[in-house]
Amino acid sequence: MNLSPKTARAARGTLPHAGSVMLLVAVAAAGAMAGSVAAAPPPLVPQAPIAVPRAPGFFDYMEVDAAYRRLLVAHTASRTLDILGLQNQELLRQVSVGEGHGIAVDVADGKYFVGTSRPAAIVDVQRKYMVKQNQVPTGGPIDAIALDTKNDTLYADRVDNGQVVAMAAKSDRIVTSIPVGGDLEFILYDPASDRIYQNVVTTNSVAVIDPQSNRVIASWPAAPAADLHGLALDSQTHRLFVAGGNGKLAVMDTGSGTVVGSVDIAPGVDQIAFDPGTRRVYCASGTGLLSVVQETDTGVESLGDVTVPRHAHTVTVDPQTHGVWISYGTTDNDYLMRLVVPSPAPSSSP
Repeated sequence: MNLSPKTARAARGTLPHAGSVMLLVAVAAAGAMAGSVAAAPPPLVPQAPIAVPRAPGFFDYMEVDAAYRRLLVAHTASRTLDILGLQNQELLRQVSVGEGHGIAVDVADGKYFVGTSRPAAIVDVQRKYMVKQNQVPTGGPIDAIALDTKNDTLYADRVDNGQVVAMAAKSDRIVTSIPVGGDLEFILYDPASDRIYQNVVTTNSVAVIDPQSNRVIASWPAAPAADLHGLALDSQTHRLFVAGGNGKLAVMDTGSGTVVGSVDIAPGVDQIAFDPGTRRVYCASGTGLLSVVQETDTGVESLGDVTVPRHAHTVTVDPQTHGVWISYGTTDNDYLMRLVVPSPAPSSSP
């Protein structure tokens, strides 16, 4: 704040004018408010990292098996699916799957699915005993995957030709391929609308797939989000969160495809995760910043950025404890890290 000469003299006590006193009170109050904001706790607090053995390098997608209390991590550099017990935070198993990416938990059929780029396949891991039981060739490298729980069908992104592969989850049989086109980045299934949503980087849009016909039925522009990466969903409020590498998070209405709000996030965000219990969206950038966004009844608002280790571009949430998990590699080792909410997060019913 720049003070006029008259106000400056009043502040030094040379002009004890009533208006100046009121101004000083206002300035003091503003300073007190700023101090209060500065003293507010961060939205997340990092805990001690957990070292993960084998080849240092990088991770990709992460997922939580809430019922079995497990953290599933695609340890791409080690060509394994790493499974961590959430109760004691100890590594339970490293299953050799190839260079893994997307992960899906199939409760009905008792499986974990992993999309792999080398070999180009969908790997079927027995859920209870955590052992590989099948590998289904896909003809091209697979990145993100999503499970349609209603139709028991797995959808997988081929990164070489812009197609989505559909596979029957029970039989591990490829059913069809859906031409979407462009660079496919993230995919998810919404049980509320019975639709599949697919980020398309090339067109900065979200393709909508009808699982009954296995066809693209709509394409929704995601502006102001561009260079699309992470995708998350609140089925209760019918909102789709679309993260752009340009530092924007767009909020879409799943009924109309209309962008109903947006908020600034860290640039370069890759994956995001939604916690339905706190209605928070966590956005991992890999630049050393994790953006925290609060969904509200009227839209979204930023809760700020949390400093985390660099290269942490993957994130997931434990819905039971609201703990946030990230993974990252260094030159000497690879790590998992849990971040906790320091106090009960605000939760407003939609």
